[in-house]
Amino acid sequence: MAIESKFREDKDLAFLQYADWQDLKMLAETLIKDSSGTEQWTGQLKKTLAKNIDMYKSSEEEAYKNSWKGIAAELQLFGGDTIVNLARRKGVLYEEILHDVAQKVDADFHKGTTPIAEVEEKVLRTLFKRITNLDDMNDIYKTLDEKGLLGLTSLESNPWKTIKNGLGVGSGTGAAGAGASAIFAGIKMIPKFAKANPIVAAATLPLTVKDFSSPAYRVTVPAVCIVAMMRTKYNANSSDYDEF
Repeated sequence: MAIESKFREDKDLAFLQYADWQDLKMLAETLIKDSSGTEQWTGQLKKTLAKNIDMYKSSEEEAYKNSWKGIAAELQLFGGDTIVNLARRKGVLYEEILHDVAQKVDADFHKGTTPIAEVEEKVLRTLFKRITNLDDMNDIYKTLDEKGLLGLTSLESNPWKTIKNGLGVGSGTGAAGAGASAIFAGIKMIPKFAKANPIVAAATLPLTVKDFSSPAYRVTVPAVCIVAMMRTKYNANSSDYDEF
């Protein structure tokens, strides 16, 4: 299934179709690789970009502009619970991702009443003490790393394979090793009806596996920062569209 087909219509990400293609590329690269350059498991985004770049050989700009839904869909998937994503086949809306990140970094906001752009501003000010721009990415990554919000959990393989390996089926990293027997024991205790329903199973899995499937803050925190700065830039440069 193409990554674009997993995109959920999202008013708060709709402006990406009008964004600068180089900014879209930066966002895509943040979803594909972490700040150290380690490739993360990203569904089919990398393949989608490669296909579009091959299709629009004469214009990298066209390739990225025609990939905006795939990029947005990847962010939505990273923001959702992996196991629940499996059941609904799509991720979550950007507003939920933003609110999760805002809570993660202790930004002061009110769900349902604080506008999206204002929540983004509060996230940036909480993390960096100022409103940053896309030229500040090196300092942004350095600050996020110092705050423990990057790295550590980047995956070099499909997370389901990692869980499988953690259960002692084959060899691998992630949950394998000392925690494998505990995870296996916990999953053996899940009722059969729960195994048939990923959403029910998500609530009954051992903490180690549930945490593994939770929103990937190592990705969503820097991605939200980039989206916030992209929105500020877009709104400042555009008078043709309403503020998203």
